[in-house]
Amino acid sequence: MTTGMVSGTQPDGGPPPLDPALLQVIRPSASRMASAEGSFIQMLHEDIEGLVRYLPDGGWGFCERTVRTVLWLALTDQPAEAAVEGVYWLGSVNGSEGFPASEYVSIGHSLVRVARDMSGENWSTTTGSSWVRFFMWMQPYLQVAAEHVAAQQDADRRQAAAQHEAERRQAFDQFERRGATDIDVSVVGEMLDDEEEDLDPAPGYGQIMLGMTSNRRRRRRR
Repeated sequence: MTTGMVSGTQPDGGPPPLDPALLQVIRPSASRMASAEGSFIQMLHEDIEGLVRYLPDGGWGFCERTVRTVLWLALTDQPAEAAVEGVYWLGSVNGSEGFPASEYVSIGHSLVRVARDMSGENWSTTTGSSWVRFFMWMQPYLQVAAEHVAAQQDADRRQAAAQHEAERRQAFDQFERRGATDIDVSVVGEMLDDEEEDLDPAPGYGQIMLGMTSNRRRRRRR
């Protein structure tokens, strides 16, 4: 489903795999982060609270999904297609909750900071650059997924608005047709005849409408 959705795909049309050498570099720190998954989630949430506080449950679901997807990718040797499907799923769910595609750059920066803080003395320039490359690999798939969700939501809103307008017009047309058939012309004629006999001033529009309304109410009671 996601094959070929972003630039940088392989010549055969498949997504580029994660570099095995890169994974070997980040796995020691990823293992330490996995052993303290709760702290990983907490630290990520604190770092990006301003971005996710408007999401459902204050963004905790967003952080849990992101952390677990990162650890799954970093610690298991997934085929390229399966890895992309997992990242695309993450971006789709996040997008459905309202997280914007444009903020994934900030998320990548936050994840690198958390990885550095959790690695402590074991952090190195090589480890840092490898985590940066890892998140750069994830980013386009997350963004494409979020953009697709946003486009679908926009299409759904436009379709709902068009449907609402069609229903409104239909209801208005039906109201006009019912209004025309409900008017008893004989009532107006009787009122005009009474005017000629009594030599009273001509009935105003309000009087005519009152007569029509009264006539409809009498017919409904029957």
